[in-house]
Amino acid sequence: MFNTLAKHKWCTATVTLREGTGKVTIKSSSVKTSVNDILYFTRIMHRDQLLYPFKVLDRVNLFDIDIIYDGIGFTAQSIAARLAISKALCSFISSKEVEYLRLASLLTKDISRKERKHPGKRNARRK
Repeated sequence: MFNTLAKHKWCTATVTLREGTGKVTIKSSSVKTSVNDILYFTRIMHRDQLLYPFKVLDRVNLFDIDIIYDGIGFTAQSIAARLAISKALCSFISSKEVEYLRLASLLTKDISRKERKHPGKRNARRK
């Protein structure tokens, strides 16, 4: 069992990873009850974000995942969870497989932020 924390923009994902059968449990501050399935994400793109680290290593359905989100936005949540899962997987795999994750850019944090509003404009880029 391994706990990891990762952030994307203003969303934080805390992931607990343990060997098991592939069960996914998601708890979010915006949803009062925990969801016991990956169907929390309505878009397939977000579901694939969660499973991509396992697909790279060919270890799908070998780990149970517990995810706790703080922050909103399905895209930010899935990207933060992908980074946290990748970090947690590093404790279960060999150094050669860690290199595979690094080459797939799964251990790199995305540092993009919202651009600030500039003086004399309505938004950051709008005139």
